[in-house]
Amino acid sequence: MAVRYTLPARILHWVMAFIIIAAWGIGFYADRILPVGPSHTRLSLLTFHKEIATFVIVLFVVRVAWRATHRPPEVPGVLTEEQRFVVHVAHWILYGLMLLTPVTGWLMSSAHGYPVPMLWVIHLPPLVAKSAVLAPLFTALHQLVSWVLGVFIAGHVTAALLHRFSRRDGIMETML
Repeated sequence: MAVRYTLPARILHWVMAFIIIAAWGIGFYADRILPVGPSHTRLSLLTFHKEIATFVIVLFVVRVAWRATHRPPEVPGVLTEEQRFVVHVAHWILYGLMLLTPVTGWLMSSAHGYPVPMLWVIHLPPLVAKSAVLAPLFTALHQLVSWVLGVFIAGHVTAALLHRFSRRDGIMETML
C-alpha cells in the first residue's frame, strides 16, 4: 500500500473539496439556473454561497501552512518524470485557484457594495469601494476563475479515478 498523506492533510483536502464543490454548484445554480432578477431564493443561495466560500480562504491558509511544514508522501514510482512535473504544476495551479476564486468573489461583492459574510459570524471588510466601473470587471473575473477552477477540479477527479480504477497504481489511496 502507498504511503498516505497525514490525517490533517487528508481532512483539509476533503473538507475543502466538499465546500468548494458545494459553493461552485450553489453559485452556478443561483447565477445560471434561477430566473434572472431579484428573488428571495437567489439572495438566500448567494448569501449561503458566500458564507461557505469565504471560509475556503481560512482553510487555504491552514492547508498551505500544513503543507509547508509537512512533506507530502512520495508519488509511487509509476509516473514518469514529465508526469510528476505536470502533477506538481497542476497542484500548485489548483492551490492558486482555491485562493483566487474566493478573493475575486470578495472583490466582486465589495465592488457591488454587497456585504461579504463568513460562516454566520462576521462580515469581511470590503476590499474595494463600491464601483460601477469595477463591479462588472470583478464579476467577469470571478466567473472566469470559477470556471477554470471547475475545469481543474474535473481534471483532478478524472485523474484520481483513472488511477484508482484503470491504472490501480495506489496513487489515489494516498489521499483516502
